[in-house]
Amino acid sequence: ESGSLSIPGASAVSYPAVPQLSAEKKELTLDVDTLVNGINKTIFATADDELRPVMNGIYINLQPSSLTFVGTDAHKLVKYESETENDITASFILPKKPANLLKTVLLKEEDAITVSFDSKNAMFRLKSHTLVCRLIEGNYPNYNAVIPSNNPNKVLVDRIELVNGIKRVAVCSNPTTNLIRMDIADNRINLTAQDIDFSVSANETISCSYDGQPIEIGFKSTFLVEILSNMETPTVVIELADSTRAGVFKPVYDDKQTFSSLMLLMPMMINA
Repeated sequence: ESGSLSIPGASAVSYPAVPQLSAEKKELTLDVDTLVNGINKTIFATADDELRPVMNGIYINLQPSSLTFVGTDAHKLVKYESETENDITASFILPKKPANLLKTVLLKEEDAITVSFDSKNAMFRLKSHTLVCRLIEGNYPNYNAVIPSNNPNKVLVDRIELVNGIKRVAVCSNPTTNLIRMDIADNRINLTAQDIDFSVSANETISCSYDGQPIEIGFKSTFLVEILSNMETPTVVIELADSTRAGVFKPVYDDKQTFSSLMLLMPMMINA
């Protein structure tokens, strides 16, 4: 009303154009919930590794009857698989930043969305938004090779009780390693942590359902809490082979689901 403002502008010519997908692009329609769940379940496990950029995104693998999302940083791995009806076989690596943007925008969507992609870019068409992003180029590691198939020792445990126990015991763990030791035998998990430098230690016993061989295994407590916090079921099953092989964490559902999720964590050496 009583003043004026003058600000410089920039030529619109130099503004980046929306990349066009090549003629070999692939297109499919995806359910919003499937995409949101896939991103939410796996994004926390992606890496921040400049040397291996392929691990900095979510690997999305399309098969005729299933859709798989994978995130890994070489210590932990999450695989979320959903039953879907699509007729193409393809895969791409969605970077972390657009994945975060996408999951925020998708919460307001109700209809299925159209996804098209070629070897360099992906385009997500929503009701009133279009998100175009560059994909991470390269070959994703063979994640199925690291998932141990034969795990004779299965532990059924209350997830919340285990998370809270780990958080309490981890206070006394070594701040550099965050090592927490799990001794599993006779329907009990004994959690132990110690920091020799400050002469502090803690242990806590949690009841579980287990009838296999007694097993001792060490994990990084921060990763354990992350994995267990990203599951929503009250009970989880931990599948173990021995103290040197990865532990597999799976949610336990009361009824059959159209999706499955699996989380894997590499163990740490327990110093004698």
